[in-house]
Amino acid sequence: MKSRYEGFSPLIIAPVIATSGEMEAGTIDCRNLDKILITAKVTFNASGTIDATVKLLYSPDGKNYDTIVFGSLTVTKTTGESVQVSKLFDVPDTGWIKIVISNGDESYTITNIFCWASVIYKFIADRQTQATT
Repeated sequence: MKSRYEGFSPLIIAPVIATSGEMEAGTIDCRNLDKILITAKVTFNASGTIDATVKLLYSPDGKNYDTIVFGSLTVTKTTGESVQVSKLFDVPDTGWIKIVISNGDESYTITNIFCWASVIYKFIADRQTQATT
């Protein structure tokens, strides 16, 4: 089985996430996907002390999302700096993934938030052969 990669514009570009706040970055339909690559970039307050987290929540129907995190990515706090980090996730054969960015800091906001999702599609070998002939 071969895969095809496709990148996207940022799912979210936000100026700020409030203290202890969350922001939904978007949802991804898992049909025909093999993996997703999540990239997040945030700027921490110079006095901030807590990391930010990107959470992936699963839903079988695109409406009812799990309360237990399917996968996560930690954006480790660097005082007053922008930090960008990426992580590759396997995804289920069906359902949806919701991406949520959380600010763990109770005293300071995080700013200049970007989140990208790049998908890697599944392909059956003969379908790809037919498409190229």
